[in-house]
Amino acid sequence: MLPLPKSPDDDPAAWRCDVGVVFALGAEQGGLEDLLTDVTTIEAHGHRLRHGLCGGRRVTTIVAGPGAERAAQACEVLFQGHRPRWVISAGFCGALDPKLRVETVLLADALYGDDGASDHLSRSLLKIPVGAIPPPAATGRFAQVDRIVCRATDKKSLAAETHSIACDMESLAVAQACLNRDVPFSAVRAVSDTAEEDLPSDLDQLMQARSVAGTLGAVVGAIWRRPSSVKDMLRLKERALMASVALGKYLVQFIGALPLEGDRLDPKSADDPRPHPGA
Repeated sequence: MLPLPKSPDDDPAAWRCDVGVVFALGAEQGGLEDLLTDVTTIEAHGHRLRHGLCGGRRVTTIVAGPGAERAAQACEVLFQGHRPRWVISAGFCGALDPKLRVETVLLADALYGDDGASDHLSRSLLKIPVGAIPPPAATGRFAQVDRIVCRATDKKSLAAETHSIACDMESLAVAQACLNRDVPFSAVRAVSDTAEEDLPSDLDQLMQARSVAGTLGAVVGAIWRRPSSVKDMLRLKERALMASVALGKYLVQFIGALPLEGDRLDPKSADDPRPHPGA
């Protein structure tokens, strides 16, 4: 078992949170972090976490790094040190549905690849009273991928294979970790690239770099091989900022509506069989 992070008053309970939010990248976290109050930075097991308040609820965010393995490790840090009552996998996603535009906020109602984790997501959504949260732009199945899907042709194939509206690299792994702990789970994502566009082929290498030096090396290599990549990176940075802002605004409302243990629910809403909260 991982030790709890040290708090200024040496009280482990001070770091317990109502909601834990797992991001892959700092750029994804920024929109929500800007809206938290009383923020404290915590260093634990190689991760930097932000602990603050959102609508009176204690929220802890963690940046895991891209990929399923890192997401699972970040969940363990959250569970051991902060004991969240609900966990959200949040960040960016690639659209697989051609109708979805950049900045569109999506809520997963199913996950491809693991029926148990997908069912856990569905059960968690049923806990949320219908109409408690503003409806996202779209709901649907998310597919987890090992690497960024850069080519539009590959996105089309993935959509046909999985019947998913979007793909990301972490949501299924976070859902599996939450299933193992019996912690309610949701996945909320903002579209960073559309289904019909190609991304720079060197983007995946930049994402996989584990250190500052590695990232800088990947950037330099990309520029050396393809000078136009500078323009592509600036465009992606601008998109990431817009997507993060839209995601943060939605997460604030979503977090405030979650029926955490001890909250008083309307029994009729809690038992409502409809799968799409906010619909």
